[in-house]
Amino acid sequence: MITSYAERFQQESDVAFYEAAEYGAESYATAIWQLQRPVLENLVKDFSTAQTGPVRLLDFACGTGRVLSALEPLVGAADGVDISENMVAVARGKCPKARLLVGDILAQTELLQGTYDLITCFRFVLNAEPGLRGRVLRRLRQVLRAPDGLLLVNVHGNSRSLRHPAIVWRRWREHGGNGRTMLNEMSPAAAKQLLAESGFEVVQQIGFGVLPPTLYRTPLRRMVAAVDRTFACGNFWPDRAIDILFVCRRNGKL
Repeated sequence: MITSYAERFQQESDVAFYEAAEYGAESYATAIWQLQRPVLENLVKDFSTAQTGPVRLLDFACGTGRVLSALEPLVGAADGVDISENMVAVARGKCPKARLLVGDILAQTELLQGTYDLITCFRFVLNAEPGLRGRVLRRLRQVLRAPDGLLLVNVHGNSRSLRHPAIVWRRWREHGGNGRTMLNEMSPAAAKQLLAESGFEVVQQIGFGVLPPTLYRTPLRRMVAAVDRTFACGNFWPDRAIDILFVCRRNGKL
């Protein structure tokens, strides 16, 4: 049985599995992150250069600090927040500069003070229950600087990608999963609709990974990784990438 977003990663064993397996050295997630990281860093550098003062960053659902540790050296101040104390405990060892917070930003509104120039939100949208996604995005919108603050949010399972057939098969095989397996998907159109309804306009869409993740666990891994590197961030099948990064601004409708 799949647990709720708030219940996931509360146990040390689940955090250890996430670090060692989901983001292990040879994992698909790590391969995609190696493609994402320089793109994300360049986005933040370009944004920071265009600002007149130090950039204040919030990494929402910061987890074990993967994104935050990459970006905190590039900004003036960085906060990370997550609902899991055990995830944040790992992040503290990776992010010496950031202020790290534990809690629920919907129930504890005092967690987020002031506004942020830049907010990152990775692997939250699909991991959270549908009813939670919009509520959290609207809360993030409240603390994003108007009018030109940026939200960088990803959907790491595109239902219009070549990953989809494998997900259908795994849903049938696992009959709901084992609590660690996330089989959620979302199309680019549905993601943009969610963002629009939450008060955001997508100004750029960047895709990573076109070949099924299962191929990374076969002898074809090196060839598949080379293909994904070739097509990362390009215009080839822009709505068919498996992991999509959306660069967003407030749309002024809320």
